[in-house]
Amino acid sequence: MIFIDTSVLVAFIVNKDTNHEKAVSIMEEIVAGKHGQAITSEYVFDETVTVVLVRSKSLYLASKSGNLIKESMPVLEVGNHTFEAAWNRFRNQKDTKFSFTDCTILEVVESNHIDKLATFDKEFECSNNFKVVG
Repeated sequence: MIFIDTSVLVAFIVNKDTNHEKAVSIMEEIVAGKHGQAITSEYVFDETVTVVLVRSKSLYLASKSGNLIKESMPVLEVGNHTFEAAWNRFRNQKDTKFSFTDCTILEVVESNHIDKLATFDKEFECSNNFKVVG
């Protein structure tokens, strides 16, 4: 199973993104089944459609992006337990600068034993709990 982060989704959707070609390659690998089932979370969904809207200034493209995500993979809810664990992780981090959304990703990936994370965010490379694809 592979968790898809905002950075990969936005790069895939926004043709002018510097990581667009890499994101297309990763998504092709996912479609081919190389990484198992793709999954994301409602926080990544929110972040992705918001970033696409801000960058493109197009509600149409942002809505199309949201529909693509919803039709392509499960979007996990971040429940209260995960929210609180992510909040604690966020507040107590010392050597990292993860956003709150990134902390929710870490909690979802670790609690669901997901072995791969598709991201261009280098901060995630410090984890030994999963492989970074990106």
